[in-house]
Amino acid sequence: MKYQVAQYTLRGARPVNEDRVGYAERNNAMIMAVADGLGGHRGGEIAAEILVQTLLHSFQTVRHPLIQRPSAFLALGILHAHRAIVARGQDSRPKIEPRTTCVVCLVQNGYAYWAHVGDSRLYLFRQNHFLLRTQDHTAIDELHGDGLLTETEMLDHPQKGHLLNCLGSRFKPSISVGEETLLQRGDVLLLCSDGLWEAFSPEEMAPYLKRPALDEGVEELLLAAKKKMARTCDNVSAACLRWEDNLTTSAPLQGNTAVRITEEILREEAKHYLPSMQKFPPRKSKPAEEPDADKNKPLQSRIQELEDFLKKYEPKP
Repeated sequence: MKYQVAQYTLRGARPVNEDRVGYAERNNAMIMAVADGLGGHRGGEIAAEILVQTLLHSFQTVRHPLIQRPSAFLALGILHAHRAIVARGQDSRPKIEPRTTCVVCLVQNGYAYWAHVGDSRLYLFRQNHFLLRTQDHTAIDELHGDGLLTETEMLDHPQKGHLLNCLGSRFKPSISVGEETLLQRGDVLLLCSDGLWEAFSPEEMAPYLKRPALDEGVEELLLAAKKKMARTCDNVSAACLRWEDNLTTSAPLQGNTAVRITEEILREEAKHYLPSMQKFPPRKSKPAEEPDADKNKPLQSRIQELEDFLKKYEPKP
């Protein structure tokens, strides 16, 4: 895979930077994550750190060279992080309520997969033009999706910061996943916190993202956002990839449908998800003639493994 990747974060005008950003790479795959800790709840930076580290750790320790169910992998990783965030808040003394939004993207064999919770966004630019973005989990973005508000009207709406969904609350998060997307040479994937998209429209971002050196363009973009927003500037963070390879000849792995995934959906498909995740110690190799009994495990057994996985998993930030 040929690409450029960059990440950058700024505190802005806030006393603390509660955003976290990161990426990791392996053969024919890479992952990016941006998390925006909620400032109205103590420990927002803790929640954001847990999210990023959870996804990167899961990616780096996958047992198989190819993640067979990428969207499910991302959704399950986000769900793991949610459980870990809740546990961290309950174990703290005094108790805290760390919460965060997030957006994550996996690129594998020339295809992109993404998932998000809250109002951290992914943008896709093609041929230097804005192509699509994720839909925020906010009331006003649902109105925008229904054609009742424009992007400009959203920025000035009094309820623009009212989230319907986040990680770390007592409610189970609803996770939106995007369509499997075949990348074309020159495509740019931009993941960012609201500190960036509140400052610039996609059309204003695009010129920065076509700089020959992507890291310089991303840095300039965030510094411009900080300058524009001045004393009202939120934390500003971004992770960005520019695809510089030819079209892949690899076959797609999943159906091309954008959906919202819940914990219940993951449980129903648990028998497919768990083999793609690394948590339990790898099993010892078996003689060639011994059948793999794991393939025939009943669904209920898989569901129990998922429950045990979620209860035990708590990454160290």
